[in-house]
Amino acid sequence: MKTTSLLSAAVCSFLALASMASAAPKKLLVVTITAGFRHGPAIVAAEKILPTLAASSGGELEFEFLSEPGPKPNAGPKPVRTKLMSDEQWTAEEAKYKAMEKSVQPAQKAWDAKVKELFAAKLGAAGLASYDGVIFCNTTGDLPLPEGDALANWVKSGKSFIGMHAATDTLKNMSSYYEMINGSFAGHPWGGGGTYTFVNHEPTHPAVAMFSPEFQWKDEIYQYTHFNPASVRVLLSINMAKSQPQAPYHVPVSWVRDVGTGRLFYTNLGHNASSWENETYQKHIVAGICWALKLSDGPAAPNPEVSAQQALKGIATVAAVVLGKDAAALEAKALAKAKANPAWATELATKADAYRLLPTPKKEASPAEIEQAAKAKKELMEKLVSEIEN
Repeated sequence: MKTTSLLSAAVCSFLALASMASAAPKKLLVVTITAGFRHGPAIVAAEKILPTLAASSGGELEFEFLSEPGPKPNAGPKPVRTKLMSDEQWTAEEAKYKAMEKSVQPAQKAWDAKVKELFAAKLGAAGLASYDGVIFCNTTGDLPLPEGDALANWVKSGKSFIGMHAATDTLKNMSSYYEMINGSFAGHPWGGGGTYTFVNHEPTHPAVAMFSPEFQWKDEIYQYTHFNPASVRVLLSINMAKSQPQAPYHVPVSWVRDVGTGRLFYTNLGHNASSWENETYQKHIVAGICWALKLSDGPAAPNPEVSAQQALKGIATVAAVVLGKDAAALEAKALAKAKANPAWATELATKADAYRLLPTPKKEASPAEIEQAAKAKKELMEKLVSEIEN
């Protein structure tokens, strides 16, 4: 991969107007600290690629990294009991792990205190004043964001926020954050080892202009709670009819929005290091950053009708499998009803999201549990289809 020449071309393409907009470089704080699962390979790739992007920008962009202050102390992986372990062996393993946890506690407390200090310095109101944008690059967990709503208020004042992949798996207990980014991780049925098909709803938008109207991508795709279709402009979605597993609800993948006088760009892509090393993905994040910084233009008006339509298409796809319905005919009827009555489509899409909350049997589930789960899904699908057909 020719990273330097690639990024140079991408930056030149999307920062063409930057020199006219401002003589000063745009300064962004890139946060890669995690408090939950750590996407190690992807973060390593990002911390290598983003500085190259900045170097190729001709002085238009500056990235400052808020990275982990050294390796995070931990007790190692929790022990897992195997079928061959006796009670005595398992008790010994548990005791060994608890002792290790206790031994790393002082180092863990010191590490946590350092992270809190870094966040207080950079992400409080005073620290944020130094930046034009903040990037949460595969951050996770309850990070020690200071001063409550300071970040959201800063973005509302005219600044930029860019979220990459696990940024939606971050601060899921802080309403000002998840309402701003407009989604919280609620599982990833579409795992990072799979290749899925996606719909580009707006190929002329600069943030996704590098993708075809329909394309395939290997990555990990999230589903969400706290996602409000009326608050964002969805640019990319999973194509449920051409991906596995299939679900009767909308799964957005990339979106933009205005936040006060500021801008937000989010992409779910970026779980795999291979995504970061991909030419198209690099163009995607460059373009998203530029749009969020107002160095390029493209609409941000919410398009909730897109989410409703994608959910209706998902219902038709799953109904064909679960109920033996004609997917094309059911989809056509659903979309016709949606065109005549958008409120009906929105309401049905909300009802379809209940499918996501139904229990999925584990590998060790009994036949009765598997049957019960299948019955619950079938019953919900029958209700959804009935609303389309009647």
